[in-house]
Amino acid sequence: MMILRNCALILAAVALVYTKPVQNVDLAAVNTFLTNLAATDVRTDSMVTLSYQNMASKKNPDHDNAKDPLFTSVDASVYGSATYIVIADLLPFFQFDCDQPIPTSNNGYLDAVDSFLTNYINSDAVKAAWTFLQAQGVSTNDATAFRTQLKNLWFTPYARNSVLGSNGFKSVFVGEASGTVMNRFANWFGFYIQENSKTFDYHGWFTKLNVSALFQFDCCLAFTDIEK
Repeated sequence: MMILRNCALILAAVALVYTKPVQNVDLAAVNTFLTNLAATDVRTDSMVTLSYQNMASKKNPDHDNAKDPLFTSVDASVYGSATYIVIADLLPFFQFDCDQPIPTSNNGYLDAVDSFLTNYINSDAVKAAWTFLQAQGVSTNDATAFRTQLKNLWFTPYARNSVLGSNGFKSVFVGEASGTVMNRFANWFGFYIQENSKTFDYHGWFTKLNVSALFQFDCCLAFTDIEK
């Protein structure tokens, strides 16, 4: 699935940058690997229907120029797959506010982390990434050690301010906010879940670019109940 392939891209990039001197990295090999991985991506575009509606108001972003949700429909085969289920199971343990600690001692959270890692490691995308990282000399061929490497990469908490309220998973799949200002949000599935729960209210788009039959856009949204 597309999410796991994105995870593999991040894994490859971060592991190479932070565990090996940049001057020793074979950038051509990195580019080839990422290009090949993207080419084999199993896309979900045809299974998701979006309603972009009107351009958002730049003068008054609080004005809702999109009366309907951004997501018209998402096929059940997408959010019902194991990949998306393990992500959805982790989301309730996080809050947008980076000054709220991650519940690292909560048994439910730890079980959800383990389920995510198991699904992640067993995907073809991450298997390919692991093989590539071994060839680059930045990952071990020991499965237990590799799982620990991934867990540290995604789930070791760090502080944006003074509280250990962020980690890699949260930054990518959940999003981060200060007050009512969203600082980081990089995942369509998280957006879909938040819109369904009425936490996000899509107000329209600012710019749209048609890239390879996909739309990339900056959008305007309002969100409530941020502490939940």
